[in-house]
Amino acid sequence: MAHPSGLLRLSLLVSLLLAGAALQAAGTELAGTYRVEQVTDLGSEVRVTLHIRLVNNTTQDLAVVEISLRDLHQSGERAAVPAVTRLQPREGTTVEHEFVVSRAEYERWSKGVRPALEVRLQSAGGREVRRAVYLTRVEAGRKP
Repeated sequence: MAHPSGLLRLSLLVSLLLAGAALQAAGTELAGTYRVEQVTDLGSEVRVTLHIRLVNNTTQDLAVVEISLRDLHQSGERAAVPAVTRLQPREGTTVEHEFVVSRAEYERWSKGVRPALEVRLQSAGGREVRRAVYLTRVEAGRKP
């Protein structure tokens, strides 16, 4: 007969593994930060260059196929850019992309609203998924 403390440990381990799988299923494969590198006033829009750091929180290789910046002020419009880069397990990468967003969206960022990326990922097995990644701002002069 198994010892009760052994069963408790096994039960705890299984619970932790299931919780980790549930988090990844909920879209936590990636985490991200951003820093504004350059801003150009275009009138009602703003061209912004973002320095983005994405971190792969999984235990498998992921390919970032495309990055879209959601403009929440413009009824979900997205400015998509190709971004073919590989992310090793538990590793990160930095990318720099230029986006055009509404002035209202850009101003929301300065008030603490986090920009939302939609990232199209491909697993090592070829499965593609889209995930939302809400970026955390890193101040100028600091590494994202």
